[in-house]
Amino acid sequence: MRRGKMPFRRQMLDGGTYIAVFYLPQRRRIQVGRLGQFLFGPGFYFYVGSAQRHLSARLERHARQDKPLRWHIDYLSTQAQMIGALIVPGPRRRECELGRELGRIYALAVPGFGASDCRCGGHLFCTRRL
Repeated sequence: MRRGKMPFRRQMLDGGTYIAVFYLPQRRRIQVGRLGQFLFGPGFYFYVGSAQRHLSARLERHARQDKPLRWHIDYLSTQAQMIGALIVPGPRRRECELGRELGRIYALAVPGFGASDCRCGGHLFCTRRL
């Protein structure tokens, strides 16, 4: 399989919430849009997002490393490899619920990351190992 391509099936749910999992093998300083520049340590990153339509296309975009930088996750996903995703059916509000649950288990990676349209502390979490 070519790097940056994930074999997502088009038959999957067209909408819902997801947790995209990324692996960053070494420490990197990454500019994240207007949020600023952050030091990302090596390890695994869990990004909680939602797509009411075209969920498979959204996940395929996250897996590509060559793309225009538009959303916070684009800045990390061009530097880290997406290794998979968990899909959770349900309404958009589940995105914040999942984020709160992940926050009980893993450290918040960057305050405000992926949370510009809600009041959460952020939607990106990290751990050095699984």
